[in-house]
Amino acid sequence: MTTKLKITAIKPYPVWVGTRNQMLVKVETDQGIFGWGESGLSGREKAVSGAVEHYREFLIGRDPMKIGRIWQEVYRSQYFEGGRVLQAAISAIDIALHDIKGKALGVPVYELLGGKQRDRIPTFASTGDEAEGDIAIERARELRAQGWQAIRFFPAGQNSRDIFEPRESIGATASMLNKAREALGGDVVLGIDY
Repeated sequence: MTTKLKITAIKPYPVWVGTRNQMLVKVETDQGIFGWGESGLSGREKAVSGAVEHYREFLIGRDPMKIGRIWQEVYRSQYFEGGRVLQAAISAIDIALHDIKGKALGVPVYELLGGKQRDRIPTFASTGDEAEGDIAIERARELRAQGWQAIRFFPAGQNSRDIFEPRESIGATASMLNKAREALGGDVVLGIDY
């Protein structure tokens, strides 16, 4: 690549993925190279979209290859750090810029981040955020039968208000994981999420 790239567009795309809203961001350049990023903050996609649009105003025309400089400028452009919404917007843009740089240089993004660290990445399956009690245990059995080695539970259910009461929540979590361990055996990794 001999000519300098310029950012020509930054577009937020709120999407529904499974049971959560997410925010994807596409950064486009004058040479047709584009990158995709994800905010990672579900349920606040409209707020993140507004923050992405705010940053877009002073990133158009900038060199997307200067990832560190852009990150510093958008982060430091805030009087306060901005909390999760602004950080999610910065993250999505940053990931998209890495995608662009990798494409422009003809290397995978992991090479930009220090090289390949492992040959395999462990993954997990989830019982689903609506599954509680015996339903969650049954779903976990089905996932185990499909070959999953790690399974995540939502002990109180994603929409339960009980998760905000620590004693009750910890007790319910311990009880559910004990039942899961008995049902699934000792060789499966159990995880939790709230």
